[in-house]
Amino acid sequence: MNAHQLIAALYHEPALITPAAHASIRHLLESRFGLLGLDADGEAAQRAPGEGICGEKVEVEQPLVTAEGIAIIPVNGALGQGLKPFERGNGAVDTLDIRAELAEFDADPNVRAAILDIDSPGGMVLGTPETSQAIQEFSKPIYAFSRGLIASAAYWLAASTNGIFTTPSANVGSIGTVVTYHDLSGMAEKKGIKVEVIRSGKYKGMGTPGTSLSAEQRAHLQERVDIITRQFKAHVRARRGEGVSDDVMQGQVLLAEEAKDAGLIDGIVRDRAAVERMLAP
Repeated sequence: MNAHQLIAALYHEPALITPAAHASIRHLLESRFGLLGLDADGEAAQRAPGEGICGEKVEVEQPLVTAEGIAIIPVNGALGQGLKPFERGNGAVDTLDIRAELAEFDADPNVRAAILDIDSPGGMVLGTPETSQAIQEFSKPIYAFSRGLIASAAYWLAASTNGIFTTPSANVGSIGTVVTYHDLSGMAEKKGIKVEVIRSGKYKGMGTPGTSLSAEQRAHLQERVDIITRQFKAHVRARRGEGVSDDVMQGQVLLAEEAKDAGLIDGIVRDRAAVERMLAP
């Protein structure tokens, strides 16, 4: 994903992410993007591999296989597809990597089961359903575990596993979809700037900085949000049971005990080792 695609995804496309994480990523772009010297492809100029935006090494947890043959696949960070070094260097997780790791471990005779170790606020819609399908097609037992956060797109993935387990202080949920649009027309007006969009259709040019959304454009975005949310909720009920109430799928994050009572997780455990023991021979 190049710089232009990243900005478009954050500001104009539906997302499966918590509001706090969405705001943090926007702040990162707004406060640092101009300082990075990115080229047209979104690559960081004159930056060593693995360095973050402040020039420090970013430690990315790698998949591993335990002595018992359990593959641990870390999902720690915002989710996206086709990520560039800028996003990866700041802790984002590429769903293409998750799918590749699933395929590798599914084919490995030394791997008998897998755990998605999740601490993620969610992320992009793009790539989430496909990764969910890859998880469901994994031929060996696969569980999800979190000691932190399983939210939005990350919960979509977790619900695709055979079971979800968290520690007592973990947070689960944020089931829903969001589009954040910044209306900068007032700012442009104060600066004496009038933005005009010459377009071929009522949706072309939607979201151009310095303009406001028309009623039709707003309704179009709401329709896209509603469609994705219906798909999300249908997936949760298909995987977690028809008894999951719509009341717990209103975008809120639940504590582990609440999530268990709501049917969003299967159990509360002390640590990942407890889940590993469930999968042990």
